[in-house]
Amino acid sequence: MKRITREPLVHFLALGALLFGLNAWRDDRRADTKSPASIEVTSAVIERLRAGYERQFGQAPDSAALRGLVTAHIREEVLCREALALGLDRDDSIVRQRLAQKMEFITDDLVGAAEPAEAVLHSYFATNAARYARPARVSFRHVYFSTDKRGAAADAAARTALTGLNSGANDDSLGDAFLHGFEFAGREPVELAALFGPEFVTRLTALPADRWSGPVVSSYGLHLVRVEMRTEPEQVSLSQARPAVLRDFQEEQRRTANREIFKRLKQRYQITVDEAAITMAAAAPASKTAQR
Repeated sequence: MKRITREPLVHFLALGALLFGLNAWRDDRRADTKSPASIEVTSAVIERLRAGYERQFGQAPDSAALRGLVTAHIREEVLCREALALGLDRDDSIVRQRLAQKMEFITDDLVGAAEPAEAVLHSYFATNAARYARPARVSFRHVYFSTDKRGAAADAAARTALTGLNSGANDDSLGDAFLHGFEFAGREPVELAALFGPEFVTRLTALPADRWSGPVVSSYGLHLVRVEMRTEPEQVSLSQARPAVLRDFQEEQRRTANREIFKRLKQRYQITVDEAAITMAAAAPASKTAQR
């Protein structure tokens, strides 16, 4: 029996029987649909294939390449239809996610194509003006004391240096080397937070100008800081911020439209959820596979 099961002919016959059964099931399903089993490669399809090739390779396809694209399209179309006829999409999470995304893309295209009325855009901008204001900026110098290098002695060294700085000492001769330099001009809080950490920025905004202060803690160590210039957020006009305002408005419209369309589509279905199963599943211990 083992020798028989290893024979290629047996494998071929088994595969043929499987394909025959699947084909019969597909034909039964196809008999229930009104759509004819036809594939039409229209001029619009050919133009889409041509444009896609040009985007990818930077040049238009020649006749042979274009015919190859059409052949590949027909192959993909046949296999895709057969897969759908067999229901292969039903339990594939990736395919389901992609189909759901394409449904949302339809809404995105419809909403994105509509240019909002000027009054509507003005109203949206007025409501969200603070979002588009030019951010505050600060310029400062600092002297750095490395806690990695000095340990607990860094704080005492910084305080001693602070007394000297406010008495007229030169900051160039104090502190430790710092990779990012010692002078920062016209920097935004978000930039400084990414470099020094949010706690440093919080302290920085409260420091007085034109005098040395600190020590201020950062993600690197301790700093003595002299704020030399500080600007407040600056309001801008709609004309100055128009591209960003239009982008944000359309994105908000897309999200709203997607929610509304999904709400209406959902009403077509009677949805039942096994709440007891959710409770049991949530209370169940994690599997060994998940724990690893």
